[in-house]
Amino acid sequence: MRALLLALVLLITTAGPARAHAGGLTPQDHLSRVTAIDPPLPGVTATMVNHGTELEIRNGGSTPVAVGGAGDRTGVGGAGDRTGLADHVIAPGETYRFRDERTTAPQWEIPLGTSVVEGRVDVIPGPNPLWWLLITLALAVGGYLLGRRRELLALGVVVVTAGHVWHAVGSTLVVTGRSFVPLLLGASGVGLVAWPLTVVAVVAAVRRKPATAFVAAVVGAMLVVAGIPDFDSFRFSQLPFAGPADVDRLLVALTLGGGLGLAAGGFDYLRRTGPTT
Repeated sequence: MRALLLALVLLITTAGPARAHAGGLTPQDHLSRVTAIDPPLPGVTATMVNHGTELEIRNGGSTPVAVGGAGDRTGVGGAGDRTGLADHVIAPGETYRFRDERTTAPQWEIPLGTSVVEGRVDVIPGPNPLWWLLITLALAVGGYLLGRRRELLALGVVVVTAGHVWHAVGSTLVVTGRSFVPLLLGASGVGLVAWPLTVVAVVAAVRRKPATAFVAAVVGAMLVVAGIPDFDSFRFSQLPFAGPADVDRLLVALTLGGGLGLAAGGFDYLRRTGPTT
């Protein structure tokens, strides 16, 4: 029992948490978006990507088009990241993404050939985080009650882990122009260890092994560590997630609350069953 407690303490204090969302994107209450290209350019489209941090221009026309003008921006092209760019000519069939500080203004314009890309920044107040904290607490109590039986603990591990996987994948899918796997690894953090342990918990439960409670406690603690950076999701309106923001908040609440409940419930199960485990 003391060994389990020591393992959980070491896990929480030494494990590196995941980044809240893939690609370094963060929740916020504002989001920049393109409203128009004025006048329109045949075959040319513009949109804000990567949670409103980069402007993406696709040249589907038959002639090159230049994007430029004064401004502090970082271009992302085939050769990688480049800073301090002069005007860039986008060839037919090319997609060009870049950061520009001008896109953070309430109303903004960026020259594009003989036209301009027009956009604005929408500001939407975030939700009351208290409700999501209460949901997290309720899920923690539910996870703890699963500790009454080993089989329920294993089921809880599957559900909570699935929630964390969904959150990690959803935050990765929202990133444009970068490799999926490295981003997913960065977003999952210590969850990469917890995910395979879910299979161990299920196998142990099927075989009626007392180790089920131990694995459930460890996985729960890992998922709490992985989910701690996501607290901001409860107070901001715009979340970098490929889906509704409330779905992401629910997944975060499930990871944090369910993980905490599993850790407590698994530990309590071992305490109650005593030497038999």
